[in-house]
Amino acid sequence: MAVYEHPLNEKIRLFSRLEFLIHRFNFYMQSPEPENCHSALMILLELNNLSSRLDVKSATLNVLDWQTQALNRMAELEDADRAKLEATLGRLDERAKELHEFRGQLGQHLKAHSFLNMLKQRSIIAGGINSFDVPVFNFWLSRPQADRVAELEGWVEPFLIAYNAISIVLELVRQSGSGISQVARDGFYQATLNGEKEYQMLRIELPDEARFFPEVSAGKQRFSLRFVDADHLEERSKQIPQDVEFSLTICSL
Repeated sequence: MAVYEHPLNEKIRLFSRLEFLIHRFNFYMQSPEPENCHSALMILLELNNLSSRLDVKSATLNVLDWQTQALNRMAELEDADRAKLEATLGRLDERAKELHEFRGQLGQHLKAHSFLNMLKQRSIIAGGINSFDVPVFNFWLSRPQADRVAELEGWVEPFLIAYNAISIVLELVRQSGSGISQVARDGFYQATLNGEKEYQMLRIELPDEARFFPEVSAGKQRFSLRFVDADHLEERSKQIPQDVEFSLTICSL
């Protein structure tokens, strides 16, 4: 099944972006050849840019605290799986301590880094980070693999601390609901949200062979799905005219 996720608040949107970048970074680091180290370095610059615009550490700690309170309330229910909840609470507490022990904001350790700041400035130019315009970059790529890996791992470490906490949050969010079969009439589906609950994410599942995808528009009280033809990506997207069966999960803790 192909899964499409849509965050329903800014913190989950932020966490999903950081998760996406860390997954890509880890992928390239599995085989740290010069080309892959180049790609990992570009992702590191994206992580730095993300953290410079938003206080990722503060947002993560706030959500960890909120989820800890929510799980504590669940533990008071008669049918609660207390052993599982206590294990999850222990993981949340451990990640929160790691973040508290990290001094300053994420990305602060890179603000005065001359090499990375130069690359950040060059990254806005198409093909601007290359061996002839930036000879120091060529020098860095030519260093022993172990040295490149050690530096990349050191630069990304604070972001991994945040990711380790965020991954638990997103895991709990994704597990908080069950998929329900729905039908989008003529490729369109709309539903209201219970105003008394706080929702974190929509998850839409479609068969792998489906030749269409959902475009999501969501607010605090309602959301809509528009299923779009994917056979002609070079053209402006068009809503398909037939009914679509899909699985919908509305995640809420």
